[in-house]
Amino acid sequence: MWPGSLNRKAVQIRRRELHYLNWPMFSSSLLVTSVMLWVIMTLKKYFTECEEYTSNKVTGNLCPDLCTTHSIIYRECLNNKKDRKRVMLAEWNAHKVILKSRYSHLQDYKSLMPEYMKDEGKMVTSLPDMATFLMLVQNQLRTIFVVDTPDITRTEIVKKMWQMPWEDHETMSTAAMESLWALLQQDEYLMMQYFQGNKHFPKIYGSCGHMYVMEYTPPGDTLSPPLVFFKTGLPVELTSTPDWNKRANVALGFLTFLEDLNTLYTEPLHLCDVKHENYGVSADFTIQAIDVDTAFFETKMQAILGQKSCTKNEDCEFVHCESSCDLRHRRCSKYRSNNNLQAICKKIFVGHREHGPPYGGLLRSPPAAIADRLNKALQECVGPLSESDNQSHEASAKTLETIRSILSESLQSNERIT
Repeated sequence: MWPGSLNRKAVQIRRRELHYLNWPMFSSSLLVTSVMLWVIMTLKKYFTECEEYTSNKVTGNLCPDLCTTHSIIYRECLNNKKDRKRVMLAEWNAHKVILKSRYSHLQDYKSLMPEYMKDEGKMVTSLPDMATFLMLVQNQLRTIFVVDTPDITRTEIVKKMWQMPWEDHETMSTAAMESLWALLQQDEYLMMQYFQGNKHFPKIYGSCGHMYVMEYTPPGDTLSPPLVFFKTGLPVELTSTPDWNKRANVALGFLTFLEDLNTLYTEPLHLCDVKHENYGVSADFTIQAIDVDTAFFETKMQAILGQKSCTKNEDCEFVHCESSCDLRHRRCSKYRSNNNLQAICKKIFVGHREHGPPYGGLLRSPPAAIADRLNKALQECVGPLSESDNQSHEASAKTLETIRSILSESLQSNERIT
């Protein structure tokens, strides 16, 4: 039996919409059958939530849209199919949205029941009472904040993390507890949901089981220009690259984004995986963090960096968050040596990549009137490395203001010309 989302209506939708997959129209009936079977198997894999929903194992405010009315329509998988993480493009009421979850299946998450033990250490096979569940929810929030979140009660945390109606005095159903518990095991969901309403995080519309639906804000061609491949196999940028004004405005958006991160919470937020596809650009050039799997607040950042042993500085790198090696004790410093601005300048503005195709960076080919000053400021932002320890260091707030001033001057000059 197919899951709830795979009724006749859903299969008819799939037939009408095969052109979204950009496949050529095959004349062979055998090939058409193979395509349909692939679509069905893909949907069965990605929408197991509907089987669990119809059997009352999970719930969520968007389960009816996904499994009953089918107003959420799957389009394509956006991440590596070998990755356990699921990132899918879908349509919901004619708008593009992202379906996301850390793992493919509910069984991949820790069940709530084994997490709860009695005082004497015996495992309880039933769900915890609400008081205990609220305590577990609060503890789970510490996985991203480490320290206690200020001025928020346990019940307020549940209401902040769970988008279905719930009153303080009510006991949650088994399906609700298990669904919320699976969501709370996803650091990315925790952070995005906690900071809902902040312009630098995409809106989360709701969830079904362990899968959540969020706003679609792609990097766009300005931040991540398309590439074409010639017969040599070498990629080059398309000739119709975004104009300077758009790129300068996106860069200014990044500078505002970085400043706002310092006041987001009681501790600064460290971005440790800085690449174009992890950031979205809205119509007004606001930058959104659309992938925060490797974003950490200060206390957790120190714990991650300080636990590593080393023989050289390179051993103390956690993706793009760097630390220095204490050669005497062969232990990495818990303090980050570079900062978000240095990483953004290096990976986004200048465009240095360790892997993948070459890319000139967001601020490539600036107008001649500012080229020398901007390139000098960008080099100060990226480095140079300290001669004494071959270590990247923090880019200064003064450098940020210099880059902002140069970009703003360029935009104002272009306005006068036009």
